[in-house]
Amino acid sequence: MSVISCAEGKKGLPLRNYLEYIREQSYPTLFSEEDRIGLDHIEAVYGDEVASEVILETSLLGTTKGCDYSFKKEHEDRIMKESWYELDSTACKEEGVPPCFFIDATAVKPGEDNTAYYEKYLAKVVGKERLRNLRASLESCVSHLEGKCKTLYQLGSMTAREELDRLRLFTQDLTTDELCTYLEKLCWSGNVKKLREVLEYFEIGPGRKSFLLDFDVLSEGISDRIGINIWCEGIAPKDYRPFLDKFAKKGLCTPEKAEDVMRFVYCYPQACPAMQNDLDHIKLAYKGDEVVASKVYLRQRSGIYHDYYRSFFRPIQMNLELTTRCPLRCPQCYCDLNRGKDLSLADAKYWLEEGAKNHLQFVNLSGGETLVYPHLDTVIAYAKHLGIETNIAISGYGATRERMKELIEIGVTNIYVSLNGSTKEINDKSRDGYALAMVALATLKELEFQNMYINWVMHRFNAKDFGNVIKIAEDYGVKEIAVMVFKPDAAHLRESAPTVEQLYEIAKVIKAYKGPVQIGVESCYSQLRAILGKKALWNTNVGIFKGCGAGRDGLSVSVEGKLTPCRHLEIEEKYRTIAEYWTKSEVLKELRSAEERKDAHCRSCSYQYNCLPCMAVNWKMEGRLAMGDPGCELQ
Repeated sequence: MSVISCAEGKKGLPLRNYLEYIREQSYPTLFSEEDRIGLDHIEAVYGDEVASEVILETSLLGTTKGCDYSFKKEHEDRIMKESWYELDSTACKEEGVPPCFFIDATAVKPGEDNTAYYEKYLAKVVGKERLRNLRASLESCVSHLEGKCKTLYQLGSMTAREELDRLRLFTQDLTTDELCTYLEKLCWSGNVKKLREVLEYFEIGPGRKSFLLDFDVLSEGISDRIGINIWCEGIAPKDYRPFLDKFAKKGLCTPEKAEDVMRFVYCYPQACPAMQNDLDHIKLAYKGDEVVASKVYLRQRSGIYHDYYRSFFRPIQMNLELTTRCPLRCPQCYCDLNRGKDLSLADAKYWLEEGAKNHLQFVNLSGGETLVYPHLDTVIAYAKHLGIETNIAISGYGATRERMKELIEIGVTNIYVSLNGSTKEINDKSRDGYALAMVALATLKELEFQNMYINWVMHRFNAKDFGNVIKIAEDYGVKEIAVMVFKPDAAHLRESAPTVEQLYEIAKVIKAYKGPVQIGVESCYSQLRAILGKKALWNTNVGIFKGCGAGRDGLSVSVEGKLTPCRHLEIEEKYRTIAEYWTKSEVLKELRSAEERKDAHCRSCSYQYNCLPCMAVNWKMEGRLAMGDPGCELQ
């Protein structure tokens, strides 16, 4: 029912959200139990700090474990736009967790006077006395970058390690030739020829062909040990494994650690709040004529950036099928109205509690007719108590002014009124209760309820009427029209599905509309979303929300109190926790791999990578869980 996406959120998140996310997973070859205790110390000190991303730094070599934890803070300062706190693994063992600091140094330009930056920003990190002692050496390092880098990347201090006689410098990207020439000019003590061989090896393959260099600036020159940072940005997820294999072939990554890194990268993203894992870079510590350490920098970011995920880490939404009872007789009803059963209040409360444990953002309360459910008020109030938003869909039956006022006062979040036509004649093609729906809209308008929606199911006989439904929405102050896919009825028939011409025409209307009413398309109407997402050279309908969300962004509880992938896929399973169902259900695993089982018409469709049709359609009409729709308009 809902077309709300909670994956679109603010830029940064409190650090405790990232810490909770990493604790719920296990990477035994990378992190030890001592590291997990260190995360508790970090949360106690920095849990409320807002960060746009965090980095977990750990070794790729042998059995060495450990976690240096860093987080980025963004600033409104136009010169120093960001800073990093690095919490060294040794420091994390202490309850105070003293940090190291790194600051944005893109304002430092080789060949120019950088005094203002040094005195205003860098002095605060390293102290005036240290800056004075290192100033000549620092300026020499910066000046030799002229013609190679337009700016620096970062400057910082390993304060927590008590390295108070130096500061850390990070260049921008350098080619192999630029990097080697630069080190020679700085009189680096290592073997530049051997280093060049290493760099040339990593130039081949996916990713950038350049490297970020870091080293410590000392009063008499630079440190013997340097860092070669090899970025993962620009590497497609399918190439992460070949990228790690390059390190393994040189003995710089063990197979076991590569497996844990891949599990980290492909861990499902979290939607509430939105965050995901990926790789930032791998760093080779080089000294003399050999690599002395190989470290991976695992990143967690707020927001969701990649489109290769098939599911969220935990569900965003849940549907509670409160009742199968309904006084109306809609021609297109997909409910079995002969059952006439209610979900027990005990089951409703139990699953709401489970939802709260899994940070569920909202629950859809559905029927039958939702308003005939005897415990509706209790369920809404209990969900609000647990911090879960509630959406209810109504036909208009029983939607008196007094009843709507009660639900609003109890705390219902969104009310969806089902309306499939602007007139009784058009609405009656698929729905009963036109007059009831219109009264409900009028009542909610009178009560000045702000979160009123219209559920509009598109079919062959109402497609041309969509403009008139938009006009009704405008007149009644409706917030949004949710355009919904035409699903099979109780007899598993779908005889009035819209034509492809109608689909394109509706897409044209939606794109052209500039009025006050939002128009959303439910995720399982993937064909329409794919058309709407089509651009000149790409299609924006990608990722988890590109299509059917059954077992990917949500789940359902049947009127029997059993878990199902969605309210239209009546495949009940007896799991008693959402977490167990979400991670262990074979049905959900099958749904998440549907793209590997495309029907013939999907394999030949130009939209196949930007569409995942409603699974319930194929299940009810073909008896299989696969990517396909036997009546797809796009055929």
